[in-house]
Amino acid sequence: MKKFRAQNIDFSYSTTPLLTQASLEVTQGDIVGILGPNGSGKTTFFDIICDLKKAKCGFIKNDFSHFLYLSQIITTSPPLRMRDIFKMVTALSSSEPMTQDKALIKLSAWSPAIVDRYQDIWNKKSSLCSYGETRWFFTLSLLSISADFVILDEPTAGVDPEFRHYIWQCLHGAAREGTAILVSSHNVDEVINHCDYFYMLSQHRFNRFANGSEFMNKYGAKTVDDAFIRAITEPEFAT
Repeated sequence: MKKFRAQNIDFSYSTTPLLTQASLEVTQGDIVGILGPNGSGKTTFFDIICDLKKAKCGFIKNDFSHFLYLSQIITTSPPLRMRDIFKMVTALSSSEPMTQDKALIKLSAWSPAIVDRYQDIWNKKSSLCSYGETRWFFTLSLLSISADFVILDEPTAGVDPEFRHYIWQCLHGAAREGTAILVSSHNVDEVINHCDYFYMLSQHRFNRFANGSEFMNKYGAKTVDDAFIRAITEPEFAT
């Protein structure tokens, strides 16, 4: 079974450590979450995976042959329609020709309720799309491409509850077909409820948890939000 593994990653900005002996793994067909506060190193870690930044030490072993990365920042040209953006994204990211019909076949299998909404936005100018619409359109378009490892940096940020639901339906559908998915979020509940397991990034390291109960027990908390806060504010819980 294919795996991605990052082992003992160190990264610093000048003399300020961001990641220290940080280790994480993702297995084929799993959805793996990363929790962490702003500035903790989630995006930097994704940049290291994608070879956009260089770690000071550690190693990465990646069995996957085709991975895609959706960053937090999405910029589109205002005059372009979303269909044009789809064509640009897939031309740059897909190893095979992609069409709307191909994307719709996958999306309809994963989340039938999203198909009409996806088609509605197809001819809309990007300047008339909200940030949330742009975000979920990019996320679902990338998922429709045949990649075996997908990295999503806060894909549900700025997305309303309805479309968060559709995004997670599609993530689960892609995972069932064997895609490995690594996703970051500030929403503790959605990570716990939807990921096969997750990592809390605190004190420069990744701590792995199987479920919310384990997470709360680790930090002596009664709620997952309280566990998150204790993880980032109380160094005695570092491992």
